[in-house]
Amino acid sequence: MKEQWIMTLISIQREEHDTSESTLDTEIEYYQNQDGERVISYAESETTGMEGSHMQLRVAQDGMISIVRTGNYQTHLVVQKGKKHFCHYETPFGEFAVGVSAKWVRNTLTDTGGDLKFRYTVDANSTLLSDNEIHISIKKMTM
Repeated sequence: MKEQWIMTLISIQREEHDTSESTLDTEIEYYQNQDGERVISYAESETTGMEGSHMQLRVAQDGMISIVRTGNYQTHLVVQKGKKHFCHYETPFGEFAVGVSAKWVRNTLTDTGGDLKFRYTVDANSTLLSDNEIHISIKKMTM
């Protein structure tokens, strides 16, 4: 029988003098793949504004986080402390290339769940677009 998992994701976005925060509670697939990465996978919903898309976060043992959105909007961001990655980002308003730099990554994910927290900036043409902080908590669902 496949284990069922629930994720609480808190997203904090800072832009100039404005800060916004949102919370998402959703059922997810959670497992460790053959490369040793922790994988978090879920369908986007109307709540996120990306209905019809699917999200997958892969957390490598070295702390690199790959965030891939497929479906109506295609996105691939890589978050890794100490490195800037140039990534593809697609929104309802268009698509563009962005630079992604991690300020910090804290990972305590195990086979029984745990937490993943990270803060990163997104820029375009060296102009800061946003400063983002993600807090993910994963727990087994109890029946």
